[in-house]
Amino acid sequence: MSQLSKSLEKRIQELTSSIESQKIELAAYQHVLHMELAKEGTPAQTVTAIPEIAPAPPAETVEAPEAEAPAAAEVVYTGNKTALVTDIVKSFGGAGATPKDVDAFFNAKNIKRSTNLVYNTLSYLVARDRLVRRDGKYFLPGTAPAPAKKKAPAKKKAAAPVKTATKRKLSPEGLKRIKEALKKRWADKRAAAAAKKK
Repeated sequence: MSQLSKSLEKRIQELTSSIESQKIELAAYQHVLHMELAKEGTPAQTVTAIPEIAPAPPAETVEAPEAEAPAAAEVVYTGNKTALVTDIVKSFGGAGATPKDVDAFFNAKNIKRSTNLVYNTLSYLVARDRLVRRDGKYFLPGTAPAPAKKKAPAKKKAAAPVKTATKRKLSPEGLKRIKEALKKRWADKRAAAAAKKK
């Protein structure tokens, strides 16, 4: 399979996943709107006239977020958003909750929040040891799966020492012989040069 085919296939999977999650989010909004209109006493004809869009069945390669349903059913918002985030993560149990799961709950319940509230709250709870983060998911302490063991890096062999030229120390006798040989050599050169001039 060519690189282009692989990248196209990956992008199609991403778009399919995005569309599926948007359909689920849309269905949740419609359900909340339906319930709110029923509370306000809107006539039944108006309530039933809201178009219901059922989420499409998930594609074979895309997993549907199954854990969102129990989270929405079990968690109750009491006004404390930090406690709410903890309860949402708790409802996911050993499966763990991603920031998107928590955000989807806020969207489904139409709870107003700042842009980074979910991420900031999750980071705060991890810093206070009230949550554990592993592989992009958040768990209550004790419910997180054991971390995957990482292989120890292979030990590098020590490089062979580089041989450097060592300075030689000459004995006084050796230096004396070299000086004498040089004097003799220059004397021979001078004698040869003088013989040529004659």
